[in-house]
Amino acid sequence: MYKSYKNGFTIVELIIAGAISVTMIGVGFSIVQIGLKGNKIDETQMGLSGSLNDTLDFILDEVKVGKRIIDDESDVKSLNSNCTYPNKGEFLFGIRLPDQALAKRDYIPEGIQFNLNQVECPIVYTLRESNNDERMPYSLVRYGPQYNEKGYYVSPSFEEFQETILLDGITSSAKYEKIVCPKGWGDIKTIRGISFCIDKFKKSIELQIEAEDPQSVDVNTKVRSLASTGGFSSIQDESQVSLISPESKDSQIPFCVGGSCCWLGVCLKSNKITYMIDRSYFMHQEYALHPNGSIVNGEWVQDNDRPYISPRINGKSLFLSSIDSLKQHINKLPTSDLMVDDKKIFIQIIAFSESSLYLFDYPDLRPQELTIENKNKALQFLDTIPIGAARIEPWYDICNSLESNSVGQIILLSASKPYTQEGSCIGREGSYYEIIDDYNRMTRSKTAMGSLIIDSISFFHNFCETSKNYYENKWLGLISSGAESVCTNIK
Repeated sequence: MYKSYKNGFTIVELIIAGAISVTMIGVGFSIVQIGLKGNKIDETQMGLSGSLNDTLDFILDEVKVGKRIIDDESDVKSLNSNCTYPNKGEFLFGIRLPDQALAKRDYIPEGIQFNLNQVECPIVYTLRESNNDERMPYSLVRYGPQYNEKGYYVSPSFEEFQETILLDGITSSAKYEKIVCPKGWGDIKTIRGISFCIDKFKKSIELQIEAEDPQSVDVNTKVRSLASTGGFSSIQDESQVSLISPESKDSQIPFCVGGSCCWLGVCLKSNKITYMIDRSYFMHQEYALHPNGSIVNGEWVQDNDRPYISPRINGKSLFLSSIDSLKQHINKLPTSDLMVDDKKIFIQIIAFSESSLYLFDYPDLRPQELTIENKNKALQFLDTIPIGAARIEPWYDICNSLESNSVGQIILLSASKPYTQEGSCIGREGSYYEIIDDYNRMTRSKTAMGSLIIDSISFFHNFCETSKNYYENKWLGLISSGAESVCTNIK
């Protein structure tokens, strides 16, 4: 009988072949998994490095457009006692910004004038523990002015400063190779994953950051990235340059960086200045009964559709705008350590309504030397002036200055008119305007003191000329009628 045989696998062979196949598939899967994990790590590494470099570039850009780097926490409040930053963070450093144009229209086409706003509070960088929605363990935080898509800061007001997370996942350990600081710079400062050093002029910085990103595929795996950068401020810092202009060598007229020291268009003509600022309720943002109108054919005409308003200047109330502008001006004045003895500046600030508040109070109301300490005191004083009554009486302070050889110039700002026009001044009775003008021309001008310069700034309303305001009152024009005095209207 013929027998036929068919080729095939035995059960043992099938089991062995299946085992080999499963093993090969497992090995292949492991290889693929390792590759995917490696790709994920590489991708995460690239993303982390990119975020880290973007953060360093951002900080460096702000250093470049800043005026000075702050490495002393106490300097944050040097221009404004209200300056602050989130207290849950550890202070790293700050950046003092120069005066800012907030929009393109702030630049005059001719390029010789700007409408600049002082940023009183610096940008502050801090390091704090990360929140639940941030990468652990620490986050780098920026606290400062916000900016629009064109790169302009939105507002210089510290009240509108906001907190921004620049980078999370900053490492807690400081065990990484540190940057080498240039010779002559300050010591390197390390706070966990951030190290930096600043030059002695507070203009340059070397900065290093280490960040990490834990991988979800392996809780024991952490991707780390370390990067560093360096940069310097390209903005002139007036506190580090001589403020003595060649033009002022034989004069007592103070000079600031680039020329004359001026406040709202009124320039200093003496080194003994008293600033008088209206703090009446008429300056308050809540006062909404200022007559509203315009000049038509040389005469003031009230707006029938909107006869009364609460005016704003540069987006601020009259009082806040005047305070901020005076702070900008005083901050630019040269302090005694930058001036020779006969060029030093002496100032007094008087905030008046029915009663007056003084920077340098009784018993000595004279202007005092502008030391660094007194400049800071002046800036803090301006921050704390309260609004007064709805009437002003500036006469005592003007008359008191008339006979003082410690006052060479008064700059008076007001948005209202005095409650009285006549009274007692330097021992005489009658019209204040006539007494002041007569004494200045006939008596004081013939002494070594010379005439008292009384410049005035009429804020919003034009009290320089009778026909230019609702009240037909030119009291500021009258007190500034001297040869060297001027009356300026700001609206």
